[in-house]
Amino acid sequence: MMRTMPPPPTRAEAPIPEGICGLSGERPARDPQVHMQVQPTPLPVPAKPGKPRVLILANTASWIVGQMAAHIMERFKDRYEFWMLTDKMLRLRPDLVKALLPGLDFIFPLADKSYKLLRQAAGPVPLPPSIFWVHHVTTWNPSMMAALHDARELIACTPEWKAEIERHCPGPAVTVIPHGVDADFFRRVPRQRARFGVPENAFVVGFVGNKTSNYDEGRKGLDTLEIAMRELRRHVPNLHVCFLGLGWDEEVRQFQRQGISANYTGFIPPSWLPAFYSAINVHVVSSRIEGGPVTVLEAMACETAVVSTRVGLVPHTVVDGKNGFSTEIGDIETMVRALRDLWSSPHLLESVGRAARAAVYPHRSWGKVLDGLEEPLARMEVRSPRARPGSSPASAKTAAQLAGAVHTMDGLLWGLASCWQGLLSPRAAGRMVKACWEGYGPADILRGLGLITRSRFRPASLQNGQVG
Repeated sequence: MMRTMPPPPTRAEAPIPEGICGLSGERPARDPQVHMQVQPTPLPVPAKPGKPRVLILANTASWIVGQMAAHIMERFKDRYEFWMLTDKMLRLRPDLVKALLPGLDFIFPLADKSYKLLRQAAGPVPLPPSIFWVHHVTTWNPSMMAALHDARELIACTPEWKAEIERHCPGPAVTVIPHGVDADFFRRVPRQRARFGVPENAFVVGFVGNKTSNYDEGRKGLDTLEIAMRELRRHVPNLHVCFLGLGWDEEVRQFQRQGISANYTGFIPPSWLPAFYSAINVHVVSSRIEGGPVTVLEAMACETAVVSTRVGLVPHTVVDGKNGFSTEIGDIETMVRALRDLWSSPHLLESVGRAARAAVYPHRSWGKVLDGLEEPLARMEVRSPRARPGSSPASAKTAAQLAGAVHTMDGLLWGLASCWQGLLSPRAAGRMVKACWEGYGPADILRGLGLITRSRFRPASLQNGQVG
């Protein structure tokens, strides 16, 4: 399953003005008092020429965090010049990292591992101030604690996560910004079950996610899902379970051995996602820990009923029996009861779906929820230690070209690695890469190949105002 990102420009590369990646000048030492001080109100932004430059870090370009990065960049593109790197690029291009850092006003990691990789890639080069978006926390490990303590601003997805963060890391300002959804894109479309290999007359339960996420302290609750589906099958003879994401072949075979109809769609292009949610009857979430999940909002925007454990945004979004159903974590009996009620009443299924969309559109759109990011970004802007000569159309164009190169190569390397690890067949890996490339052109792929082979976006060329 891929996530939508705005396609970058595909024009020829343009030079970056001198100074964006210059290595001259030392960053002033950070004041620990400023670091620990909570800023309850927005700070005035001094008048500086050009846009502030921000390096936004996502663990992957084509999954949940990459989607968040795309929406942030789109929402604030008129105010900031965004440069984007993923975990794979941080490992492959530490030379590029070292060249970019001195020309930045602040950094915006969206995962603790990304911040850790950035620090490793930077080596002795000082890091600009950091604003860190905490999606969720399974363990408060050293990597997470370092990202929290080093940040000047923190973003949490829910009030509950804000309280947890403040308990473990008192000091930096924590702003609550919930996940959003592009409800203009995610909307109900005519049912196309054959496209996803789903039986036409089945009661279809959809499960969306990567199996690798369950390796993280079992947070996806796969054990709960398996037991619930076995119990539901006793009451729903036409049950079908449809998995979308990475690595579900074994689960499908296990369900089939138990007499439960099931299939695995593999990866699909982003443009197919509304059709997928419209093809299933219910979207089930059995997670133990979540920041979102974003898939709940996507399903609700497509008028698909949701049955979820009370994690992340669910208690703030789902009203039981009206626009969905929620259960305590591990409460299999209540989950099965909700699914049986939806199966037995087409009217309930339809009314819940209609109410679900009304609950998320338009006030849970990304454009609206990201309004809350205005003040934290303004406070970060005033903390910039750099005397900025100003961005330009040329540097903004190159930043967009880098984003396209990063996106295409991140998808290519993800597909190759998934095939090498045995998570996907070569054919499925090829489909995955193709899905990652949706919305991008040959120029992005060529620039991406140059990025990972170091023949493009070279530090010396960047510093001299030339690219490639």
